[in-house]
Amino acid sequence: MQVIIDELASWYVFIFCKEYFDRPADPGSYIMYNNKRLTNKEYLEHWGKWVFLVHTENVREMADKLDPYVENKSIPCIKYDRKPQKFFRLEECVFCVYCDDRQRDEVWKIIESQGVKGRAWTYEREVISKWMPGGLNMERWLKYHNTSGEEAEKIRKDARMRLGQFYNNPDDPCMGWAQ
Repeated sequence: MQVIIDELASWYVFIFCKEYFDRPADPGSYIMYNNKRLTNKEYLEHWGKWVFLVHTENVREMADKLDPYVENKSIPCIKYDRKPQKFFRLEECVFCVYCDDRQRDEVWKIIESQGVKGRAWTYEREVISKWMPGGLNMERWLKYHNTSGEEAEKIRKDARMRLGQFYNNPDDPCMGWAQ
């Protein structure tokens, strides 16, 4: 059963297993390793994603190929671009397959079996750092959207508050972050 969250207001499309929706008050329920929920500290230490590029016309096909692995929990979560990210000057869509680094080799074998060759591994702590105020992604996004002054500061303050939770509350169960 395919459970895809495709909200037009979001830049991304997400794929979670059906069980994820049985816990609507727990948005981070998929952030686990060996059936144990990760804390914020463990999330920063171990959680990451395989990142690869997919031609726009092939993203849904790739999602369909990987969906059974999400449903059987071999892959915790998938996120992909609705269209290429122009503010990063990309021509293809970014496809992200999330997992704990202790299972990343098994997850890569699944991805590779679907014909993917080129890829990169990145930790969420690195991504979070880039989206914090002053970070490469944050500042590039603000510039692309012609955002400055008070409006830019408001966005930076919000990012600091939302993303700071991982560092400020290390022992709390990780809830992920809205994207």
